[in-house]
Amino acid sequence: MKGQDKNMAEKPLNNTEEIIEPKMRFDAFMANVKDGGLRSVSSIYMLVCYIVANLNGRVSASTIIEAVDGAMIANYFEISDAVAKLIKAGTIMQGDDGMLSMDSRDIPEVELIEQELPLTIRQRSIKACQKVIARETYKRDNKVIIEKIDGGYKVNLKVSDNITDFMNLELFAVNLSQAEMIRDKFISDPAAVYEKLIDSIFSN
Repeated sequence: MKGQDKNMAEKPLNNTEEIIEPKMRFDAFMANVKDGGLRSVSSIYMLVCYIVANLNGRVSASTIIEAVDGAMIANYFEISDAVAKLIKAGTIMQGDDGMLSMDSRDIPEVELIEQELPLTIRQRSIKACQKVIARETYKRDNKVIIEKIDGGYKVNLKVSDNITDFMNLELFAVNLSQAEMIRDKFISDPAAVYEKLIDSIFSN
């Protein structure tokens, strides 16, 4: 990554200059990776940096690993190794809450190298991470508000991580019974609602 050499040299680590290698080599394990997935260790490091830069302070190591592996974008062991080495090198930072972040001065550099990653990979990775974040958020806090209005009821389904609203969906119900049914269905499997909505948006 441009601008990283000086910063890396200041850290007492071995071979950190090899962490982000601009030359693409097909040297990554491909077990459980779909066709079109990442075949280069370098590209996997780039992807981790891209995800952290775009979800700065809102994504954990476990979320990235689960999302990228689950979407079959990169091998589980490769993505785990990349996250661990980038944290150790100080390229990305891990807060006390487990959330990963990147120095704001480095984010423009990520924007320059992200073009090395296919657009579909970038979209799939962010989408996969958002699904995992949303699912974790659902477990902690499902927000459903039912409000009586003229002619029926308004049902507000909101998914948030206290920083960003992933979804703020408002539905109309003709009566209280229908409103409560919408609420109960949403609470029983909110991840399915969010994932189907995201899938339908990205399907085109």
